[in-house]
Amino acid sequence: MKKTQAESDVNLLRALEVFMAVADSRHVTAAAATLGMTQSAVSQQLKKLEWALDAPLFNRSRRPLELTHAGEILRRRAFRILSEVEDLRSELRYLQSSSMPILRVALLASIATTLTPGLLDMVRSGLGIPELSLSAGLATDHQAALNARSIDIAITSDPQFDLTDYDCTPILEEPFFLVLPSNYDGPTNDIHAISERLSMVRFSADAPVGRRTDQHLQRCRLDLPRSMEADRASMVVAGVITGKCFAILTPSLLIDAIAEGMALRIAPLPFAGFKRSIVAISRAGQLGDIPAKVAQESGRLMRQSFERLMPQAAGSVIYPS
Repeated sequence: MKKTQAESDVNLLRALEVFMAVADSRHVTAAAATLGMTQSAVSQQLKKLEWALDAPLFNRSRRPLELTHAGEILRRRAFRILSEVEDLRSELRYLQSSSMPILRVALLASIATTLTPGLLDMVRSGLGIPELSLSAGLATDHQAALNARSIDIAITSDPQFDLTDYDCTPILEEPFFLVLPSNYDGPTNDIHAISERLSMVRFSADAPVGRRTDQHLQRCRLDLPRSMEADRASMVVAGVITGKCFAILTPSLLIDAIAEGMALRIAPLPFAGFKRSIVAISRAGQLGDIPAKVAQESGRLMRQSFERLMPQAAGSVIYPS
């Protein structure tokens, strides 16, 4: 069937937005209300999009609406297309603004909850930046995000990549502790005696803290029985509170669990200790004193949380003078 000019003339981006709203709600009426459009306008956008793509996108004989096979394919592609467009808009606003409109910060997942409220207040009130974009993940995620220029600052641990083009501002240095179930009643000064009663739950080797722990245990000639590995501190702690495992963690890796009231016993390591550092990394010379202020505030927030929630470990954490 030959398409008329009105049917062929479609604003593709707007039509994709309309399509996604209908695909999410499965109702034209609900999508129209969400978009602030009339039901007939939504239906017309869908009709134009189907004409443009030469494929039916919904099975209109079913209620709620069902996506056709073509509709399912478009939904996956449209999500990526609209995300790319929004990223482009954000990046252009960022480049064209005379002042920074948004600060993009990546955080270690284990301290994201602790730092988020305070960083939001500081960035908006102290730095005068209207918007803060936060993401959480592993240190390896931060390296990729910095290299891709999708973040401005990474609050991360022990970076293992070339820092030639980056500024690195220290936030704190923290020791590792022995973490035991609260009901453990055995010795805490003999790792072999502990290992006879509990197995070790550890970070996976893919996580930088997991590699660091494994390397230290190898240096100490310790081969400890293990029952579980994970790539998030919350999962490692969950293994400990089963009462069957112990872990080796730092205060920042424990902060969320302690804040949530998980019953744990924290003791010094019964063998040679080791530490990790948390730093703020940014591209060299591009943000003025903003990274230093973010690092300083992050350290203040972490110290405050450690002293309130883990006084037995707080004194062992070192902050830059």
